[in-house]
Amino acid sequence: MASRGIAAGAALALGAVLLTAGCGEGPEEVSAQELVAKGDEICRLGQQRFSEIQGDPPANSSEAADQTELLIEESEDELTALRELEPPEELRQAYDRYLEARGRVLEFLRRGRDAAEAQDSKAYLEAQAGVVKRAAQRRQLAQAVGFQVCSTVPTS
Repeated sequence: MASRGIAAGAALALGAVLLTAGCGEGPEEVSAQELVAKGDEICRLGQQRFSEIQGDPPANSSEAADQTELLIEESEDELTALRELEPPEELRQAYDRYLEARGRVLEFLRRGRDAAEAQDSKAYLEAQAGVVKRAAQRRQLAQAVGFQVCSTVPTS
């Protein structure tokens, strides 16, 4: 499957970003310009991976649970990489609010996975709606930091 090769490549690229972001060494202090550049690169790779994961709609609740688990893993990797960037003081509050909003997405994704595993389509759709409903707020928070890519909705 070609998409698995692409997905593996995106995962390797995100891994490289994690390493250059100082992963494992504690937060990397960055300037505002570096924060935006590195953060937007993390988001670009994450958006690419999300598009690949969601390329084929799940045919049943088991596939939905598996797909959502992959989305959770990707979101956790991105959030970890973003948390490794130590923003300048003037962006600290805005950046922390953005990271909190991304953390809330994980909560909805986990609810969706759990609902899919329980074959509860209503709860699954509610969890998906929770992610979508808060997208505008996440875009505003990303823009407050100065992100360009992190503040866009990826197109498939």
